[in-house]
Amino acid sequence: MTAGEPLVVRDHVARREHVRRVALALALVALAAVACTGGGGDTTPSMSASSRPTPASPKPKPERWTGAINSTSYHRLYVGGTCTTDWRTKLAFTVADDGTVVGAGTAKLTSKGNPCPFPIAQLQIQEFALKVTGEVRGGNIHLQLTGVSHRPSAGADDLGGFRATVLAGAKVSELLVHPDPNGRTASARLSITVPGPDRDEFGSTNTVGLRQKTGTKAAPPEPEGPSGAI
Repeated sequence: MTAGEPLVVRDHVARREHVRRVALALALVALAAVACTGGGGDTTPSMSASSRPTPASPKPKPERWTGAINSTSYHRLYVGGTCTTDWRTKLAFTVADDGTVVGAGTAKLTSKGNPCPFPIAQLQIQEFALKVTGEVRGGNIHLQLTGVSHRPSAGADDLGGFRATVLAGAKVSELLVHPDPNGRTASARLSITVPGPDRDEFGSTNTVGLRQKTGTKAAPPEPEGPSGAI
């Protein structure tokens, strides 16, 4: 621009130069912003693998067991001889994650005839409905069987020693069953002796066999309850 140019021309050129510089500065700022955001893509922060919530582990399913107990029992009287009864018990139970045992069972008399060596008018119980409780402790299964009801229900008792030993509901009647090396079965042979109140004695020998139900197999069948009136 020369000294002879009019003032209006000089002002116009100055304004145009200012606009060009401002536009250039804005363009540089925009380019810098694009470079910082990685090319203008999605700027939403991504969730790293370590920050994602970890799915909760599935709760272990309870172990399911079924089995049977064969029992030979006696009541040795102080005078008069010994009365004997034989029983077969079927049971099913679950073991929770904390080791608690819960289940049910049925015990049926298998011996026939008069349990005693002398005539007796009292009725002999034929069947018990049972509750199964206990726990897994120290790698072993501790079972407790409790009579819930029985048939006949009125005026009947076990004339042998099954009820007074296996179903006594005390520490003495606990059935300690040891798992076999395969971990899927367990067995035991247990003898229980309980002194009576009149210098008599109750006793039983019990053979226990258990099997674990695993995988996707159907749940163990419910133990059948006593038939007829309870």
